[in-house]
Amino acid sequence: MPCFYPVIAMKRPDIPDPIIVHLVGGKETTKIPAVGNMSPTDLRQMKVDEFMAARSLKPKSEQAYRRDLQYFMDWTQQAWANVTRRQVAQFKQYLLQERRLAANSANRILRTLKTFYKWMLESEYVTSDPTTGVKQEKVPEAQSQELEDEEVERIYAAIAEVSHDPVRDRALFSVLLHGLRAEEAINLNFEDYDGQQVVIRAAKHDSVGEVPLTRPARADLNAYVQQRQTQAESTGQKVTAESPLFVSNSNRSKGQRLTYWGVQEVMSQLAEHTGIDLHAHRGRHTFCTNLIVKLEMDTALAMELSRHRDHLQLQTLYQP
Repeated sequence: MPCFYPVIAMKRPDIPDPIIVHLVGGKETTKIPAVGNMSPTDLRQMKVDEFMAARSLKPKSEQAYRRDLQYFMDWTQQAWANVTRRQVAQFKQYLLQERRLAANSANRILRTLKTFYKWMLESEYVTSDPTTGVKQEKVPEAQSQELEDEEVERIYAAIAEVSHDPVRDRALFSVLLHGLRAEEAINLNFEDYDGQQVVIRAAKHDSVGEVPLTRPARADLNAYVQQRQTQAESTGQKVTAESPLFVSNSNRSKGQRLTYWGVQEVMSQLAEHTGIDLHAHRGRHTFCTNLIVKLEMDTALAMELSRHRDHLQLQTLYQP
């Protein structure tokens, strides 16, 4: 008798939909969202990212710029192109009255916003700059640390009148006016000056780098280099690449590397003769002020030239 077995219908497994992967050169391409589908916030951030890429900032400078611009993006959702001058003025009051920021901090953020809009205008993303006409907040005047032009001239004149080695001290003062710290100046060797710039190989906070010199400063340094070489030849000595650039003239350490206290002694002598409160670091203050105030240089570039590590502090100390 034949046997019949029940037929059990087997459920076929679901076949997943195919996944299409676009390949370029054998690699999966990154899916880029259409601009039309992006939120206004994303579009604003895209402009900030492009601004940062165009400037090639160092990490700390970029972080400071982003933080300042984020203040504005948190305050309003308005598209960059639609921001008005009145809104920027209102933003300034928000920083001062609601966020209770110090005037220096509010001014710094406004300067960053102004730099950003200057780039937006140059890139033709906007047709007008809404930051134009919005004035910086007044701050109490602090004691000036930079040297006035007239004071610099008096110091140079005093070097010629009272210095024991006017050629060396003129070159030293010229180098200090280019933003070098006293320790950086005395650590210079002959190889660190190439006729155009000095190279800082070891510095505070690792702020090493090259410092281009102005033509008058190069003339002062060239005269001192020539004097050093002539003096070395007259005594049968040899100046090498590793020889210290600035040397002492005192009886106790003549010909040896100039010390920090040696620099201070030179500054004290000039201060006594001119009546100017003079110390080595005032040359650095003067350099930074000239870059930002007189030359109206962007803070990030001024930071790089002065080898200043703190973008925020540089803007606060040397604000217009």
